[in-house]
Amino acid sequence: MTTDRPGIVRRLYTGLLPLTAQASARFVWMSNFEAERFWTDNKAVQLPRLSQPEDAAIINRLEETSLFLAEAPDLLILRERSDQEFLDYLTELGYRLPTILHADPPDNQTPIAEAVLANQHLCGLLSQSSPDGVRPFFLPYAKTALEEQISEKTGLQCLGPRAEVCAKINSKVYSRTLSRELGLRTIKGWECESFGEIEAAFKGASRNLTVGQTLVLKESMGVSGKGLLIVDSERRAQQTLAMLKRKERNDSQFAFVLEQWVDKLKDINYQIFISASGQVELLAIKEIIAQKGVHLGHRFPPTLSRSQIERYEQAGQAVGARLFKEGYTGIVGIDSIIDHNHEIYPVLEINARFNMSTYQLGMERLIRPEAKVIAKAYPLQLKERLPFSRLIELIGPHLFRKGASDEGVIIQNFATVNANNDSSGQPFKGRLYLLLMGEDDHQLARLDRLITGRLNPFQSPN
Repeated sequence: MTTDRPGIVRRLYTGLLPLTAQASARFVWMSNFEAERFWTDNKAVQLPRLSQPEDAAIINRLEETSLFLAEAPDLLILRERSDQEFLDYLTELGYRLPTILHADPPDNQTPIAEAVLANQHLCGLLSQSSPDGVRPFFLPYAKTALEEQISEKTGLQCLGPRAEVCAKINSKVYSRTLSRELGLRTIKGWECESFGEIEAAFKGASRNLTVGQTLVLKESMGVSGKGLLIVDSERRAQQTLAMLKRKERNDSQFAFVLEQWVDKLKDINYQIFISASGQVELLAIKEIIAQKGVHLGHRFPPTLSRSQIERYEQAGQAVGARLFKEGYTGIVGIDSIIDHNHEIYPVLEINARFNMSTYQLGMERLIRPEAKVIAKAYPLQLKERLPFSRLIELIGPHLFRKGASDEGVIIQNFATVNANNDSSGQPFKGRLYLLLMGEDDHQLARLDRLITGRLNPFQSPN
């Protein structure tokens, strides 16, 4: 267990560079978690959703998890400063921290890419970040038109596919089409790119509703349980069609999938890496922990049979080969499900970007190969700022220390804990991301209960 070598994600992306650039490569990392918003056309019809500014602020500060990937001599752009005690904690774990730059957005909602483009001082620093004359490579969480503008404005070298390729691949319409064309098991459903196609899809699915089955309508760029609607009756179907009809305009764009609901035994995420030559490597397979459709974390390694693992390996190779033909290289996350008959639907959606599982790759150098792991988010409801030192006290002797133990708790992120603290004295929502390691599932369950109990005074009722 060592952190002397560069992390796996950095090594993989270094391999995308020309051989002459690899030895002296430097990256500029940035986690723009709101990417789907900018891949969605502004004329796209969307489903109703509740706006949760507190949740958006927390998601934006998930960027701090990049500290497990970015490392010296790289640069990392964060929205604002990290707690120094948290940075010291990472150094104690053996991480060589990058040079950290700050975008300083006007509020906790502004997308980080917009904040970077508006910050002339920061753009100047990025423009001057090549003392040896070699421009660093820009490595964002996802690439949209905004990240391409940052590269153009600052002179940072672009890495990987164009933004339009990423947007195309990230579409659920594309994922369904690809799954069928590759001959993979695909959930019964329809791809809809006009109101008429949605209307026809509901008409074709009406028999499902009459026999008590459920349908789910999903926006093509929906993410984390947002942009979907459960339809469990003919009445609900007609209400949904009427709502979408009201949104139809001459220039409206429709991009949805309508699918038959499948009762899941497991949600599985797997990641592949597509090299510059088109080689495809399966990086990880993890079970998703979700509640009410909201992604809360991962469990790994997942309990899968050898034949199921082989199915994922085969699907990863097939998907990767097709994406390479589209012009895509780099990390891809693929969501899938296993139903109660243990049948695998290997391509539910493709994420042409990093995801939470990617950031965990940066922590796996601390984890014994045979260990059982849960990466989990704990919701908090705080009355005042929770200091890092107090969090350490709460975790107590279960905190993982390099060289001291092979089990315990790693703090994945601290910024999300106090992301909504505005010093007004009003209660605010936070979230704590932890990675729990143990010898077996029973030990993990005990550790989870213990941490939950210690966080109980700060736990959100939701």
